[in-house]
Amino acid sequence: MYIFAYRRTRENAVIADLKIAHDMVLNKSIPEGLGRFGNLKGSKHFLVTADDNWKIVFDSNGYPKITSPNNNGNNKNELQDPSSMPMMPSQSEVPPAYKNDKDVIHGIVSFITGDNGFGKDYNDQDVKKWMTNFISGNKISEKEFKEYYKGRKYFIIVSSKESTSGEKQYLVSYAPSMEDNSLLYTVVSIGFTFIIIGFFTAKLIANYLAKPLKQLEEYTKRISHKDWTEPIEVKTEDEIGRLVSSMNTMQTELQKIDREEKLFLQSISHDLKTPVMVIMSHADAIIDGVYIDSVEKTAEIIRDEAISLEKKIKQMLYLNTLDYVMNNTNEETEINLQRMMLHIINRFEVIKSEIDWNLELNELSIYGNVEKIQVAIENILDNGLRYAKEQIKVSLKREGNFAVLDIYNDGPNIDKIHMDRIFDNLYKDKTGNFGLGLAICKKIINFYHGEISAVNRNEGVSFIIKFPLANEDSI
Repeated sequence: MYIFAYRRTRENAVIADLKIAHDMVLNKSIPEGLGRFGNLKGSKHFLVTADDNWKIVFDSNGYPKITSPNNNGNNKNELQDPSSMPMMPSQSEVPPAYKNDKDVIHGIVSFITGDNGFGKDYNDQDVKKWMTNFISGNKISEKEFKEYYKGRKYFIIVSSKESTSGEKQYLVSYAPSMEDNSLLYTVVSIGFTFIIIGFFTAKLIANYLAKPLKQLEEYTKRISHKDWTEPIEVKTEDEIGRLVSSMNTMQTELQKIDREEKLFLQSISHDLKTPVMVIMSHADAIIDGVYIDSVEKTAEIIRDEAISLEKKIKQMLYLNTLDYVMNNTNEETEINLQRMMLHIINRFEVIKSEIDWNLELNELSIYGNVEKIQVAIENILDNGLRYAKEQIKVSLKREGNFAVLDIYNDGPNIDKIHMDRIFDNLYKDKTGNFGLGLAICKKIINFYHGEISAVNRNEGVSFIIKFPLANEDSI
């Protein structure tokens, strides 16, 4: 686009200068701005004789009658041929306004005659005859043409004129297009050079960027095979550095999950194997007739162990499918938490009749799934009832935009080393009992944007649950 614009601009400049030269030859005047004449290398002028009707006159050979503007020696007002003119005009020949500038006068004469280093090519009759085809046979004033002859472009200006003797003529000024392709070659060379430099530069940058990415690729493959090697060293703080840091964090979390899975399998195998062994041993005793107590008592032991085993299996299955069930079958309704607590506590009071239940329940409502919220609260009460000695206190109060449920039991405190892990899937209390109940509670409560925590009191432990109030969503 730049080269195209450059050529158009140069052509316009050539036409403009050619008009000035044409006018100068036509009127024998000296224009201003001579510094612009550098665009007219190879430009020439010739006269075509016409009859009284402005029709071109041809000679016996069929060529138009063509003369040079400087070959009319009989007319002293016409410009003379430059070969018969002195290179430096005398003071008497220089117009008064230019007597002090002989070099300028010599340059003008040289320009008008077309002698610009290309020679006086006035005998090129075919080219000139071709140019006369653009003469329409009427009076013309600086009519412009841009035409091609034998593959070369010419800029042509034609005007009609009458000599002092009354002879009708056409003045034709023309200049061949002297296209300079050096700019094109320069642009192409520079562009090609920059392409080569850009290619190698891009290659170096790509290798620089790809090196840590290849390391990350190998690192990811090791992680996929649970090869917990040392984390990658973060050397930069750019996007790749942040990616490395994130992958190191991911490895740490995956390593933790892997470790917990192994502990989970160990705990599961132990906790499931124990009731199975008890059931099998008592069943063999019945078969062999070597049971310690009565058959009925042995059968009761088998039943109790089977119930315990069934409960643990159900908890594992429930926890494993809980995320999917909550995300895909979430039917939230407004729950009156006070009525739900009274219903749950009435069922638990018959389990341990010797426990004193102290209740302080305000009427508050939350949003959630009735079944899931009930499972979470029942697990907390079941855990508290297991450790309570004489008393369980349950309070439901409002704090800000939350309904706060505090379930207290007067059992032993929880060791600080276990306090942060009691809601994990694999937590096992000091009695060795395997429990997933608290992990299920935390997952459900968090899903409904609540919070759960355990706090040691002076005597006993409180489990505190916070739910957003149903009528406070817009606050």
